[in-house]
Amino acid sequence: MTQEGGNWYSYTIFNHDSVRVLFNDGNGNQIPGPGQPGFLVSGESWYKDGQWTNSNPDAGKGDINIYVEKPADWNEIWIWYDGDLSTPAWDTTVLRTAPGDMTNYRPNWYMKTIKNTNKVQFLFNDGTWNRKIQKNGVDYVTTKDVWVKKDGSVYYTDPVGEITPVSIKLSGNDTVKVGENISLTSTIVYSDGSEAQQAVNWTVSNSSLATLSASSGKTTTLTAIKEGTVTVEAVYGNISAKKTITITKLPDTYIKVYFQSPWNTAKIYYWGTTPSIPAVQWPGVNMKAEGDNWYSYTFEGATFTNLIFNNGSGAQTADLNRTAGTWYYYNNTWSNIDPRQGGGEVGDTEGPTTIASPSSGRYLTTQKVTLVAIDNEDPSPKIYFTTDGSKPQLTDAYLYRGQSITVDRDMEIYTIAVDAAGNKTENHFMYNIGEYNANDFREETIYFLMTTRFYDGDPSNNVHCWDDVQAGNPDSDPAWRGDFKGLIDKLDYIKALGFSAIWITPPVKNASGYDYHGYHAIDFTEIDPRYKTKYDNSAEESYQKLINAAHAKGMKIIQDVVYNHTGNFGEENLFPMFERLAPTTMNDLAKTSLRRIDNGKLPANYFDLNPAQQYQVRLSLMKEAVNDVNHIYHHEKSMEWEGYTCQTGQIAGDCVDLNTENPTVANYLNNAYSKYIAMGVDAFRVDTVKHVSRLTFNKEFIPSIKAAGGEDFYVFGEVCTRVRDVWNRGIPALSAPFYTWKESKNYPWGDRVTNENSVYQNYYDNLNVSTQPTSNNAFLDGNNYRPVDTSMKSGLDVIDFPMHWNFANARDAFRVAVEGDKYYNDATWNVVYVDSHDYAPDTAPENQRFALGQDVWAENLSLMFTFRGIPCIYYGSEIEFQKGKPIDVGPNAPLSQTGRAYFGDYIEGNVVTTDFGVYTNATGTMAETLNHPLAQHINRLNRIRRAIPALQKGQYSVQDISGDGMAYKRRFTDAAAGVDSFALITVSGSATFRNIPNGRYVDAVTGQVINVTNGTLTANCSGKGNLRVFVLDQPGNPAPGKIGGYSKYLY
Repeated sequence: MTQEGGNWYSYTIFNHDSVRVLFNDGNGNQIPGPGQPGFLVSGESWYKDGQWTNSNPDAGKGDINIYVEKPADWNEIWIWYDGDLSTPAWDTTVLRTAPGDMTNYRPNWYMKTIKNTNKVQFLFNDGTWNRKIQKNGVDYVTTKDVWVKKDGSVYYTDPVGEITPVSIKLSGNDTVKVGENISLTSTIVYSDGSEAQQAVNWTVSNSSLATLSASSGKTTTLTAIKEGTVTVEAVYGNISAKKTITITKLPDTYIKVYFQSPWNTAKIYYWGTTPSIPAVQWPGVNMKAEGDNWYSYTFEGATFTNLIFNNGSGAQTADLNRTAGTWYYYNNTWSNIDPRQGGGEVGDTEGPTTIASPSSGRYLTTQKVTLVAIDNEDPSPKIYFTTDGSKPQLTDAYLYRGQSITVDRDMEIYTIAVDAAGNKTENHFMYNIGEYNANDFREETIYFLMTTRFYDGDPSNNVHCWDDVQAGNPDSDPAWRGDFKGLIDKLDYIKALGFSAIWITPPVKNASGYDYHGYHAIDFTEIDPRYKTKYDNSAEESYQKLINAAHAKGMKIIQDVVYNHTGNFGEENLFPMFERLAPTTMNDLAKTSLRRIDNGKLPANYFDLNPAQQYQVRLSLMKEAVNDVNHIYHHEKSMEWEGYTCQTGQIAGDCVDLNTENPTVANYLNNAYSKYIAMGVDAFRVDTVKHVSRLTFNKEFIPSIKAAGGEDFYVFGEVCTRVRDVWNRGIPALSAPFYTWKESKNYPWGDRVTNENSVYQNYYDNLNVSTQPTSNNAFLDGNNYRPVDTSMKSGLDVIDFPMHWNFANARDAFRVAVEGDKYYNDATWNVVYVDSHDYAPDTAPENQRFALGQDVWAENLSLMFTFRGIPCIYYGSEIEFQKGKPIDVGPNAPLSQTGRAYFGDYIEGNVVTTDFGVYTNATGTMAETLNHPLAQHINRLNRIRRAIPALQKGQYSVQDISGDGMAYKRRFTDAAAGVDSFALITVSGSATFRNIPNGRYVDAVTGQVINVTNGTLTANCSGKGNLRVFVLDQPGNPAPGKIGGYSKYLY
């Protein structure tokens, strides 16, 4: 053995977990004694006086210093250690907590001192267990001071040695206007390449031109006094750096505002500036501190702006505006002279703003709401309010007197604030109380509408698309007409029809000649400003009010989302070419509503080119690799719809295909859409799913959605397959069922190139129908509800395009579903509709609003609402709105002559709803609309479906059924909830059901009762669209009996 000193000897045995050992002196003496087995030891072991220990028993305990170099791509570094090696298993559940913190003792190096120990076991992590520094995958062990480099190598003396400063970097603007400030920051560069901010000594070359706020420190602020050039020098020890700063005078035209803040801070939010300047997000930007709670901000070259002063935390002034010049705002008044000097021009041009505290939203418990009105002149404006959604009268009976308003249920507080000059401002504050119930979405039925074409809640925000002149849309019917306020006003109409979920077209900011529909995004992170009404501070606020109002009525909002493409004007954050500004007049023009942010990529004469030339210039930037060097877009030039390149090329000229395999793109879209889930959106409808690889959805988008909204967050997509078969031209990878499945094999995923190769391989791995999986999840096992296997469910459900394309005849739609449902992971989650904003069924004809007979409609609806899947109708179908009109012709005809006409004229008036499909007191044209035969048919179908769980979520079977109707049996069982619902359905004909459970069956349409004793029931039914729904009456699950009254098609 090797002598170690102090009568200690050592020996190392490699490549063994444990061994047995004995010691001897070479003269016949040994430990343990003769005939005894050797000691079993593992790891480092010490033996003295008959005792084994795992550290030197003679060593005294002291301090051990551990030093580590943080990897460059780590934001944090923590140590996990055991100072006495006594803990058998470290607790790895609590990260980012003491004593795992480390001290940054020099650039990129951190240290930890372990007290009172002689041996430490340790490793490093980034605050998670995703990234660690270990010694070849094993924890480090040390008995003395140790240095660990970022590559994991270990040193017992400092491997870096002496580090010396070699240079100084100075950051800050090179130009500044007279009277303005700029911040300068010093960064020391060291001999090992590391950098750190350190205090330096600052000087300025000419103090008559500029002054510095500090002569030493890491930062200093330069204030420009006169026009000229100065040099700022920073000195650190024996090194220095200089920065030349040019001071220029203010332009001849400008707006400079001073604000005396009551909050010890100030931000400014502005919009509608003339000439246009970049928009800012609420709450705006910081103002320059001028001392004594005065703050300033300058709009160079501006002649007009709207603005709001605020503190960034909820407190704000009213909406204000100013023209060119220097202005002072104090005590809710404007002056053109510093008020400390007296005089000035004062005016009252704005109405008051009402602030509710707490703000609108969902709360778990009762809230006490208070209201405050802020006015630009009147120190005590009055507030009038109601809590039932009705408009308050301007009388003392409605006057707010400073009291707390108890909100203990879903409530709308409607306010009108009035100042001394008579200016009035209305507002609506929406509150929801209690947890939101994210129930099984199959319990819902969906009403699909185009927000801009549904109902106009505020005519003051109506605006034309750029191509409205070509289309011939008059000022009385501009493309952007309906809004969220209008939809809120008509929620009870939709509820009266019986619908519980509303699918709206994409609300994000758009830019194209004809973008009223929302599918030509220019900024996925913003709600289009054209949705802002005079009742809102922003379009986002208007959208939030819609979400809150829908939830208050027990309804859900489905947001249409697009991952496949942007419009052809780029994307403001992802691929900046233009910023889309809020319109200032009804006649919005491209030249005035687009601000260039392309950093010189577009030609200087861009706005002088004709539209075709402008389009080619934009497309070249987006589609050519030499221009799109970051591969934000796919560069495929074709526009194929039925091959692999349909996922890499454009679907249309104003839909430019995003490179969704690029992590930069995917991450941006994920973050953008998570915002809307946080706002309370209940589900997503995904546009153009077929044009994005399933692998990309499974790897990127679906996991992100579920992470943000929970596993039950419902997502369904449009896989546009204009064929009558379940498989699209025999290509699984471009077919609806395909997207409902997880991947059956692993594909590499990481960087853009890897991902592009994987989606290419994934497509060609899935060209054979015979290799695709099948499922029984939609089908009963005899009469019994089958356990559902979700292990391979992707989380993305689909619109049932095969049924949609066959709905010229309900029996064709029924056939394709029965034959093809095994190919979906679970077809009970399919969304089923007859027509949409894009297509009608094949031969209906497909390019017109459903043009076949009313009884065809009725039959389709009776099947949709009782068969598997989630029913959905397109706005106006309840009255055969625009029947036979072309669905969409772009800007080649007025919208009033198409299937996208304005619907508001048909729903003027009011209605009182007490439940879904249950209403009274309908007035105006709304009453006529609700009385239409199809509206009555839909109303009753909704009520029947809502009362019978088997119709909502049940599996089905067509076995042991005969007759001339479309017939099936359905069952849904949830033992934990005590639900067992069994129903027999026949549509447009009679049917005999055999081998069914005996018992009492009650028809939900007629109330007829049939007692089954021999396992057979015959349901007699005649008339196209007529229906029978016999429900088994069971203890704890009673049949609901007859639901609703007879109507034209249900009798």
